[in-house]
Amino acid sequence: MVYYDLRIEKQRIYGADKIAIAADANETVSFRFHFDANWRIFDSKAAIFKTAENKFYIIEIKHSAVTVPWEVLTVDREFELSVIGYDGSKVLTAGKEEVRVVSSLLPEDCKTFSPSETLFDRFRQDSIDEAYKKYKNELETLKRSYEEKILEIGSQLNKANQNTEDMEKAKNEEITELNREHSAELHRLNSELSDIKNELAQTKIRADKWDLVDEVMSDKTRSNYAPWCGGTKPYKLPFFNTKNMSVLTAGNFDDYFTEIGLDLSSATTLETIFKGKNRLRYVELRNTDKITSILNGFSHSTALREVVLGDLTDCMNMKWAFDGDTSLEKVTFGANSKVIDFSNMFNGCIALKEINGELNYSVARIATDVFTKCSSLEKVSFTKESIGLNMDLGSCKSLSKESMLNLFDGLAVKDSMRVTVSRYAFENNFPTSEEQETVRSSITQKGWTLSLA
Repeated sequence: MVYYDLRIEKQRIYGADKIAIAADANETVSFRFHFDANWRIFDSKAAIFKTAENKFYIIEIKHSAVTVPWEVLTVDREFELSVIGYDGSKVLTAGKEEVRVVSSLLPEDCKTFSPSETLFDRFRQDSIDEAYKKYKNELETLKRSYEEKILEIGSQLNKANQNTEDMEKAKNEEITELNREHSAELHRLNSELSDIKNELAQTKIRADKWDLVDEVMSDKTRSNYAPWCGGTKPYKLPFFNTKNMSVLTAGNFDDYFTEIGLDLSSATTLETIFKGKNRLRYVELRNTDKITSILNGFSHSTALREVVLGDLTDCMNMKWAFDGDTSLEKVTFGANSKVIDFSNMFNGCIALKEINGELNYSVARIATDVFTKCSSLEKVSFTKESIGLNMDLGSCKSLSKESMLNLFDGLAVKDSMRVTVSRYAFENNFPTSEEQETVRSSITQKGWTLSLA
């Protein structure tokens, strides 16, 4: 690319009289403009080319430069150059100056015939054609050599495959012979392996029924004394048989256990039993269908990560059940259709992501601050059309679309009720105005008002 420098001062172009451009030099000649202070106020500038045939070509000046158009260079005659600047309200012009175009002395078959073709395109194509003719025979020779090499490699592969098949056949015959020689021993080993598998299965069944510590607990039957206390370092109680204990309290366990599993076949309450156990990380409770209250059951256990409960068919109170459990990530439970008080159930559970099991609000009378500060909650579900109280999930910024739709399906037909969700979660799950309007309409039809927090 050849650059010609021109000065634009006030309304004059300087330097054009010193230029002589070769005709047919397509895409090889550019003007580079140097503007004085009068032109700096203009954001947009353009160069205007006028040919001897009175045709105009206006080209935007970018980065203070412009390429001379092909149409201007197709004839050996002068063209007029002018410059215009504009900013929407003001216009400034400079020119007109004549620029000479002289013959390139190229033969006719070397001249360009379109704006996209350059002088070098023709030379390049001629060189490619010449090179192709020169090396055509060499390419054919290489092709034949390549094909012969492929045939040779194919023959070698076939031979290698045959050798592999012969080796596989010999190996199978050897295995068959070994099996025949050691069949009796193999039968004995298989019998022993079967016995071991049966023993493992029985062990698993016993572990699943939490019978591993039956003998240890035999003297604790229906006892109110601490079944496990006096620890001095963290420990786990993954399978603890308490099926005969009707009363369990926080004092039954010290503060050192990190994992616990209990059979609550006889117990009726979980109130405060695991409150403030700051080393406890995992809890699994079975046969919880007789439990009537979980008031403060797991609250302020700041290390607690996961809780697994069974059916809660008789439970009526879940107030503050997991209040302040800042590390809690997952809770699982079964039926809970008799709960009256859900207030502060998950209040402050900032790490909670997943609640497995439908929350049933059919008989609920209190449900304030249930999900306050649950900013990580993604999954939660409700029994269909069971919610008859104002619901506030405005803190749940991570709530999934599926959970949000399930919440709206859980709203019972009521008058003048309000459901509050996070604006961020709502707009993220329903990004278009059409989707948002559809959701609002379905909620309004049930007599509810949707609020975004």
